[in-house]
Amino acid sequence: MPAVAGAWLAIIAAAAETKVYESEDLRFSVAVPAECRHEQGPGTLDAVCSADLDAEKSKEASAAASLILEVSTEPVPDEGGKEAEELARHYTQAQFKAELPEFVCGDPDPARVKVEDTRQVLEAARVVYTASVTCPEIRFLALGERRATVQYVLTPGVRYRLMARAPVDDFEHRKEEVEAFFASFRPLPESKRTP
Repeated sequence: MPAVAGAWLAIIAAAAETKVYESEDLRFSVAVPAECRHEQGPGTLDAVCSADLDAEKSKEASAAASLILEVSTEPVPDEGGKEAEELARHYTQAQFKAELPEFVCGDPDPARVKVEDTRQVLEAARVVYTASVTCPEIRFLALGERRATVQYVLTPGVRYRLMARAPVDDFEHRKEEVEAFFASFRPLPESKRTP
């Protein structure tokens, strides 16, 4: 099985450009398609991809109506040095689920947003929450339903929020890119700073 996983990661690396986000305190690497527009902000990296993964169309594509692959980071200094069980007690699965309507859909009304398949996995030094989310249609923006897969990775001192969202009709067609995005995510050790 490790050989299969290694081969899959090699395919991911060949198929997608790897962007490495760095700041003074946070680092991660993630593979995103080179045909997407890449936007980087404080603690965030977004890849906005046109429905047909065309680089020229991606330059002008609306993030609301495209495939968007997003990683955002949140420093949580008071969680530094904690074990997975402590991290899960400090930020629960219920808190994760409650945050999803606004984070994924921009809609603070949880009754309008469908959250399914919520899971929690405790690993050696981190907690991983995952969910599937369906955002409602927004008629006045002519924006149909959108579907997303979300993963929060809680590590000692940092929370990583990963999201892949697209219009419902396009989401299944972009399954390969979505799976590659999540499979490639790696928190990196802090870089050594020289005085």
